[in-house]
Amino acid sequence: MEFSYTRSFLKVFLSLLDRAKDRAAIRFLYRHTTFRNINAGEALFGSGSQGTSGQIIYVADGLVNGYISNESQKSSSIWLGQSGSTYICDDYRYTDHNFNIQAIEHSTLFILDKCELEEGCAWYPVLNSLFHFHFLRNAINDVNNSNILFRLQNIENRISLFKRIYPDLYNRIPANLLISYLDPDATLDQEQDLLLDNTDYECALNYPQPENSQKATLSILYYC
Repeated sequence: MEFSYTRSFLKVFLSLLDRAKDRAAIRFLYRHTTFRNINAGEALFGSGSQGTSGQIIYVADGLVNGYISNESQKSSSIWLGQSGSTYICDDYRYTDHNFNIQAIEHSTLFILDKCELEEGCAWYPVLNSLFHFHFLRNAINDVNNSNILFRLQNIENRISLFKRIYPDLYNRIPANLLISYLDPDATLDQEQDLLLDNTDYECALNYPQPENSQKATLSILYYC
């Protein structure tokens, strides 16, 4: 099992770091990375776990659904993670919500503690570049994709834009989960070939982000 984790780790990070020049940084990153395999339908953390605060979760392979739930077990999907996706966990310790991940398909995840990574950045500046130009950029892209989808008022436009953002995922996601991302009250016909309204799409891209949404995004991305 450890060999498969090592192979997954090297497959990802040897494409981002120099094997010879960054050898010490790679070793540091490997020592401070937790590896998890979860099968389809399994959750990453146990019920009520608060272990996600300040962690960076990277999808090395597979497809996962990130969601928050409250004490009454009502859940809301907030993140769709495919290979290369990154989620930087918020601090839910002082709320009645918990964050968790459920595998849609068998998935391999890397989990890093953000504070430990920041310590490594002080020793190895290349890790600082890795965080800002790979982990953080991926996390911001995922947040922006969700924001753009929900600014579109027309459900048909949301479906079409979803297909553009995630061209290979539409038919891989269970219908009830897909609905939770697009519109909880919508009835989706997966056979429809819907066209995106370009005017609505351009407006969504340029629409100013609400203040509360900005604060939420900053809280997710920069908490340690």
